[in-house]
Amino acid sequence: MPRTNAKEPLIKAARDLFSSKGYDGTGVDEIAEAIGIKGPTIYKYFKNKEDLLKAVIDSAEAEYAKGMGASKQILDEVSSGKELKECVLKSLDFTLKNDTVKKMRKLVNMEQYRNTTFAKLATWHQLTYLLNIYTALFQKMMDRGQMVKGDAEIIALEFVSPITVMVQLLDREPRKKKEAFQTIEKHIDVFLERYGFI
Repeated sequence: MPRTNAKEPLIKAARDLFSSKGYDGTGVDEIAEAIGIKGPTIYKYFKNKEDLLKAVIDSAEAEYAKGMGASKQILDEVSSGKELKECVLKSLDFTLKNDTVKKMRKLVNMEQYRNTTFAKLATWHQLTYLLNIYTALFQKMMDRGQMVKGDAEIIALEFVSPITVMVQLLDREPRKKKEAFQTIEKHIDVFLERYGFI
């Protein structure tokens, strides 16, 4: 029985193949074949391979935003060191378990040196997005007297960098999850003590 709408299955198949073979290493015929249709059928849903890639990225970004929670929500909900730690561990759990996020992180890491779109995504997810959220959060907490005052952006960089490194380690060596999580928890505890979180 022919498929009536192949758009979502094509996006998923493209994401799966791109993350294992690379963007340039994956052909449109291969993507179509993965869901049991002929290559030219893709053009019924997407103008070209680049348009399909954009749909893969947009779909993953929507899932990421939903799973991580809006930055405004984090700013509104976190008002203590305990809540900060819970929020970070919950976000880590999502980012390490969600299949779409894991595959996109692999794809972005693999392609960032060959493609400017992926380079921008790597910088956004590994640095800018997190830095923006935590800079705003720490500034808000400083203003409310809930932590020691300082340069919120540098403090945010100090906070997120070790966690990002641990996520990269876990992408390469998932068997080290327990050890990595212990390191992350120690890092958060030391950070909270250093900056006098209430």
